Amino acid sequence: MKLNRYIASIDVASRRGADKLIREGKVLVNKEVEINPAYDLEENDIVNFTFDIDEYKESHIVIKLFKPIGYVVSSNPDEGRPIYNLVKDIGKIYPVGRLDKDSTGLIILTNDGVLHKKIIGAETNLEKEYLVTVVETLKDGALGKLEYGLSLDGVKLKKTVINKINDNSFYIILREGRNRQIRRMCRLVGYNIISLKRIRIGSIFLDGIKEGQFKALTEEEKKSLYN
Repeated sequence: MKLNRYIASIDVASRRGADKLIREGKVLVNKEVEINPAYDLEENDIVNFTFDIDEYKESHIVIKLFKPIGYVVSSNPDEGRPIYNLVKDIGKIYPVGRLDKDSTGLIILTNDGVLHKKIIGAETNLEKEYLVTVVETLKDGALGKLEYGLSLDGVKLKKTVINKINDNSFYIILREGRNRQIRRMCRLVGYNIISLKRIRIGSIFLDGIKEGQFKALTEEEKKSLYN
C-alpha cells in the first residue's frame, strides 16, 4: 500500500492532506523521515508521526453555519450569494455536503478532508435530519413510500425515518445524500415543498445560532463526528 493511502485509511488525514504531511517531513517509516507520498509500504514497515495525532485532529477548524435561503454552497456568484461571504474571516474552509439555494439550515464547514469522508462518504450512515413543509395534505401511503419505497436514478434508496408533525409538515432522517434528494422524493409521491430546513447532522444540531450566523464546534462535538 502507498504511504499516503495508508495514512488516509487510518483517518489521520485525507489523501491530499497525507501528501502534505509526508512532504513536510512529519511522517516516519521505520523511524526514518519519508518524504515520498508514493512510498510502497512493506508488511513489516512501522509508520509513526512527529506530532500527536489527537492534537492534530483537534487543530482542525470545524464550524456549523445556519444557511439562509438564497445562499448557495458554491464560490460562483452567478449562482447566487456564496455562503463563503458569511465565513470569509475564518480562512480556507470548505462545506461538507450541500444545500440547494431554496433550502435553509445546518451546514458544516471544515479544512479537514477526513471529516468530509466521515460525513458524506459512500460508506457513511451518519444521520441527517430535515424539517419539511409541503403544500398538499400528508397521506400515510405517501409517507410510507418516502420512508422505504423509492428509487432515484434506478438505485434503491436507503430506508429513511419519517415523523409526522401535522397535516403539512414532517421530519425526515436520511443516511445518504443524493442531489436534491428530498425534493425529488417528494415529487415522486406528488408533494410540492414549501420549505426545507436541515436541523441536524449526526449529533450536531442547528440550535444556538441564528440564520446567517456560524459557531465553532466544541471538541466534544468534533469528536462525535469522527467516531
